[in-house]
This record gives sequence, structure tokens and C-alpha cells, in this order.
Amino acid sequence: MIKNYFKTTLRYLWRNRLFTGLNIFGLAIGISACWIIYRMVDYEFSFDKQQPNAERVFQVVSQNRDQHGRGGGFSAIAKALPPALADGMTGVELVVPIYQQSRETAHVATAEGGKPRVIESPSGLVATRPDYFKMIPYRWLAGNPAIAIDAPGKVVLTSSRAEDYFPGVPPQELAGKTITYNDTISVTVSGVVADLDYPNSFDAKEFFAITPSEWISDNWSSRSSNEELYIRLHDGVSQSHVLQQINTLNEQHNREGFEKYNYKMWYEFLPLVDKLFAIQYGGRIPTADKNVLYGLMGVAAFLLTLACINYINLSTAQLPQRAREIGIRKTLGSTPARLISHFLGETLVIVLLALGFSFILSSIGLRVFRDFIPQGMSTFANHSGMVAFGLLLAFSITLIAGIYPAWLITRVQTINVLKGQAEKVLGRVRFSLRKGLIVFQFVIAQVFIISAIIIGQQLRYALNKDLGFNHEAVLTVGIPFNIRDKEPYKDKQFVLKQQLERRPEIAGVALGDLPMSNSMMATILFHDSDTGRMQEQVMLKSVDTDFINLYDIPLLAGRNLQTSDTTREYIINEVALKAFGFPTPEAAIGQRLTKGDGDIGLPITGVVKDFHQFSLKSGIDAAALVMYKDGLNTLNIKLPPSQPGKWKDAIALIEADWKRVYPDIPFEYRFYDDTISSLYKQEYKTSTLITAATGITVFISCLGLFGLATLMAFQRTKEIGIRKVLGATVTGIMGLLSKDFVKLILVAVAVASPIAWWAMNRWLEDFAYRIDIQWWMFAVAGLATVVIALFTVSWQAVRAAIANPVDSLRDE
Repeated sequence: MIKNYFKTTLRYLWRNRLFTGLNIFGLAIGISACWIIYRMVDYEFSFDKQQPNAERVFQVVSQNRDQHGRGGGFSAIAKALPPALADGMTGVELVVPIYQQSRETAHVATAEGGKPRVIESPSGLVATRPDYFKMIPYRWLAGNPAIAIDAPGKVVLTSSRAEDYFPGVPPQELAGKTITYNDTISVTVSGVVADLDYPNSFDAKEFFAITPSEWISDNWSSRSSNEELYIRLHDGVSQSHVLQQINTLNEQHNREGFEKYNYKMWYEFLPLVDKLFAIQYGGRIPTADKNVLYGLMGVAAFLLTLACINYINLSTAQLPQRAREIGIRKTLGSTPARLISHFLGETLVIVLLALGFSFILSSIGLRVFRDFIPQGMSTFANHSGMVAFGLLLAFSITLIAGIYPAWLITRVQTINVLKGQAEKVLGRVRFSLRKGLIVFQFVIAQVFIISAIIIGQQLRYALNKDLGFNHEAVLTVGIPFNIRDKEPYKDKQFVLKQQLERRPEIAGVALGDLPMSNSMMATILFHDSDTGRMQEQVMLKSVDTDFINLYDIPLLAGRNLQTSDTTREYIINEVALKAFGFPTPEAAIGQRLTKGDGDIGLPITGVVKDFHQFSLKSGIDAAALVMYKDGLNTLNIKLPPSQPGKWKDAIALIEADWKRVYPDIPFEYRFYDDTISSLYKQEYKTSTLITAATGITVFISCLGLFGLATLMAFQRTKEIGIRKVLGATVTGIMGLLSKDFVKLILVAVAVASPIAWWAMNRWLEDFAYRIDIQWWMFAVAGLATVVIALFTVSWQAVRAAIANPVDSLRDE
């Protein structure tokens, strides 16, 4: 019996190859989207879950708030906090500070005794304490964890870093090997640990001991993003109890500074299992936005739902054509349960074929969207979870997509089949459900189309808005951090600038921080006046005397900066002007800004027009331009804006001058426009995902619309024949068949528009500077949807309109 069912199923699917292919393709698209998103979500939510006692491990993070109520989170801690916790604080089991280290080079002697192997700027170097290896149980390949980093001069390597430094050498033979950093610091390999084989938040590759001078620090005020702290609490200890002790200590040591600067800072606990999703504390560690993951899960659910709806519509469209088969089965004794099980079997076969095809689409999707795939996901495999998800997906789709068409089969009226009245085989079942499903599909498609239009407009606005400076044809070249203070390269950027200024192919050169970027340096400045003391956090930009002219930043009052090796004066922007209470730009000239009591301060010598320092998500902050020699490490090179054809030759000349000054350093440049675009990297990703989802949604919706058009054309065959006999034109019949679909689309547009308006308003709230949502965006999206829908049904409409009426009326 099963073999017979299997044969008849395959024969039917092959006989209706078009609809079978459409069903398989539509379901495969939905399944592949679910599969990719499942792997992403499973990977991200697996972070640190395999860490022993993870529920008792916390990162100590800080929060701050200034006098204006502004503030935020910071992953850094004061260096005096770890020793204070380790000195017997109640409830704390492990204290694990992690201090990031940097080295310019690492020299490793080769086995042959020849020239040492040199590794430039090795990453993943940290200083910590032996408790680190109690909190994170690495598998030790060599060495003793109790004494591996109990004193300076030792280093523990991960197996991957050991292979980089000592290729082919077994871990057991590495003990006692020497690594020399920066030509002066020699350490001995004291242990090798296997790399962690599960998703985790710890990316260190080399482990050193914290020096005694760092461990006994009494600095409670300064914090650096390179210094983090993790603790593990004793089982059953209250978080709030330990946190209260920490903040009491912090308040005792910082009370004077808090009162003086009207500033507040306190500590909080970040659970290790939530670290990946704490974006504000991410720092150098990759993070994931939990809301984005939930959004992706929603997109996957929508796409899969649309695929199921598409299957339902295509399946029900074929039922009238299967009337004779169903009628004969019922006449020969098939019960409703057997008919339903047979149709569900057909559905399961199609789903399994779609599941197989989806793996091909998934591999293509992973390559196309590789920029969106989290690092490490390709090597992460939760096999049991993947198998369970695949089986659950297959059987869920079979039930959701197949149960309604299977039930509809049982409604076939055998008497009408025997009379040859195929159009009545389903009795008087209305199309309201199928029409509702089509409307639902196009509501989702319409929301995506509107979202894609609005996101695209916001990105265009962000890139074309007047930022307060001219960034056209500007090339930026950064001096590498590891050579800035190293002979013979120290201060050579000034030599390079002089050489470039002599080039007629270059319009201008300036040294200084980029006006707009994702980095910042800030300080709190004061101004004392007759009305009291004004305080403001000011963003500092270190620039030279050519900076303002190169970027065309308008000078409202005063003069430009004068050349100096140290900071001697300020040029402030309009926001700072208002913050310090100056009525006009002219009134600010000559006034002094100080850093607190006892500081005579520096004079304001100029006021410039406001310019954006960060992306349009942020407002314009108070800013000051200063001359600080050690901060002039970026070359801003203006190419002739009106002669783009000569830029290639100009860049070649810049590279030639670079090679003369920095012969051993690679020349790397970037157009400033690209840097500004990179500030909206997340928005570009969102736009790409929305566009992809829009395309998939529209395609699947059109498959469902095609199925409904096929069904309607079949059921109205005789009506169309009569109309043609009575003189109806092909155009008139096409309009008759198409108007019903246009009505459905218009209903979808009406339902989707307020949903899209609400969602996009919420998205735009993240931008301090944003576009206004306008009516034409909805009109364009609606018109596009109507055109796509008409194009989809046109083939069936034309086919029905040009059919010979004799063929449809011969049995009347």
C-alpha cells in the first residue's frame, strides 16, 4: 500500500511539473532563510554557555553621568579595584583582571639558529593572574597552571599562537623557549593551552603576569578600556550584596572628585552569559544585537509563513483539476482520513525535496551574505540541534502547509464529479481564506518595500547632508601607531607634508584628526564669569594651521591657530560657545577656558561654525580645535576636485613621496568619503537585508498570486466563453480578471502602510538628524506592488482571454 502511494505521488508530481517546481522552489527559499538564520541565532546564543559556573561569573563594568544627565556604560575599571576585591571581600571567590598588552614585534629564534622569525604587532596579548585559568578551564598541553604566570618573565601561549611562533614544534618541547618583544623584553614560555573549542568572549592568545607595581595600584579615578575585570561569586551569594561593597569603596575614594566636577560614576555587574549582547561594553570583542537577532527570527518566520501560504494557494488551485481523481478515490471507498494522509504524504515528499534543495540555496546565501555572518560560525556545528531543527522544520511545514488543502479534498462532492461539473467539485467554498492569505503575503511585501525605500532615503540623506565641512576629494593616510615614536620615523609626517605641499598635483595638505569619525578624545573645561562657573565636556580635535582651510570650515570670529609644539589656545564651535554662555562669537575671543581650580587656562582665539563629529545618529557636541604636535598623525590630502581624471597620477606621486620618507612601511590610503560611509555600516547591512527580504517576499507572494489566478481562470472558463460569444474583447476580459487582484493589493497597501510608518518611525528615532516620512514613499511602494501583481497574473489572464470559447462551451 505504501509503495503504491509512493508511486502515485511521484507520478502526480511529475505530471504537474510546473506546480511541483514552484512549490519546491518557494518552500526551499523559505527553508534556506530559516536554516541560515537558525545557524546564526544558535551560534550567537551559544556564547559562553559551555563555560563552567557561567551563572556565577560577572564582568565588572562602570556607568557614569555628568551634570547634564548624559552618560553611558564603559567596560573599564579603576586599577585599584581588583586588589581591593582580592583582599578578602565577602562573597567573591575569584578575582580575574585582564589588562590588554601591546607589542610592536615578537622575535622567535628558529630551530636552525638562523635569522629570528619576526611577527609584527601580535594581537591577543593580556596580563592577568593565575585565577584566570581557574575561571576559564583551558586544556593544558604543557606547563603547570598554578605557577605558569606566577611571576613576570613568563608567558603562556594558546596552541594556535604556539604554532605561529614555533611551527611544527610539539607543545611539550616549548617549555623554556624564549620570545623577545620590541627587541628588549624577553620572556620564557611556561605553558601551552589548547584553544577554546566553543563560542566564547575571551580571545587572548598570550598570557603574562600582572606586574607587582600594577597590582598594588591605588588609582581609583582613572579608567582605561584596556583594563577589564571579571569576578566569580561564591555559590548562593547575592549580587547586590557584593556590588554594594564595591560601590561603597568607589564612593569613599572618589567623593571629592564627584563633588568637584558634578560627576557620578558607579559599578555594575554584567553577567557573562549576557556579555555578547552588551553592545556598549563590547570594546574590541565582537558583539551581537539581541534585537537584531529577534528581528532576523521574525524575518525567517515571515518568509516561512509566506512559503507555506504560497504552497496552500498553489495546492488549492490544482484541486479542481484533480476532481476526477479525488471523486474516483471516494467512490472506491477512500475515507476522509485516508485522503488527508495521502495528501499530507505528497506534501511531505515536496517538503523533503525542498529541504534538500534548500541546502544548495543556503550555501549560496552564506557566500552572498558572508559580510553578515558572525566570525566563527562556519566552524561551529551543533549537530544534534541542527538535525532536530531540520526534522522539526520538515514536519511543521508539512502540517501547516498541507492540512488545509488536505481537508479541502474531503469536501469534494462526488456527484458533481460524475456529472462532469468540475467547477462545482468544491461545492460553494468561497475564496475568502485564499484571498486573505494573498492579502497577508502582500502586506508583508509592502512593509518590506516601504522600509527599503525609507532606509535608502535616510542613507542618501546621511551621505549628502551638509556636515559643516567639505570632504570632497580628500584622501587620508594614517601614520601607523607602532612607528610614531620610533626612530627613524619620529616626526617624519611633517617632512612628508612639506614634500607633498610642493606638488602642484595636490590641492592642499593638513595634519590632524578627521573632523567626523567614530573615535573621540574629550575633556571637561570650565569658564568662570560674573554669573558663575560654566562646565562642559568638550570634544578635542588636534589639528594644524592648514586644517580649517582644507576642509572649508567657516571661521565666524577670531583667527586661526598658530603653530606650536604644545596646546596654547582653543578654537571652539557654536555648541561650545552657547554651553559656556558667550552671547556672540566675538564675545568669546580672548576668554579663557580652564581645567579646574588653580589652572589659569588657555584663551579662545577663534570660533568656527558647527560641524558633525560623529554619524547623524548623534547630535553636534561642544568641540575645540587645538594644536597638539603628538596628536598630528593623520595626513589629510586634498586632490583637485574638478580633475578626477588626474587623481590616479596624484596618488602615485603621494606613494612615491611616502616611500622616500617611510621606505619600509606599506602605503595605505583611504578616501574620506569611504570613511564617512563606514560610519553607517550597520545601516547598510540593514538596508541589504531588507532589500533581500523584500525580493524574496515579493517573489514568494507572486507565486501565491499566480496560483490564485490559475484557480480563478479555471473556475471562470465558461463565464469567459459566454462573454466572448456575446462580444467581449480580450482587453475587457483581461481587465475583468485583473481587477479582483488589484482590489486585493490595494487592501494590502492600506493595511501595510500604517504598520510600515510605525516601524520606520521607530527606526528613525535612532538618528538625531533624519528625513521626514512622506506620502510619495507609500505611493511608490503601492504602485510598484500593483505593477508586480498585474505582471504576475497577466499570463493567466491573457491565456484565458484568448482561449477559444468553443472549447469551454461544447459540453453545455
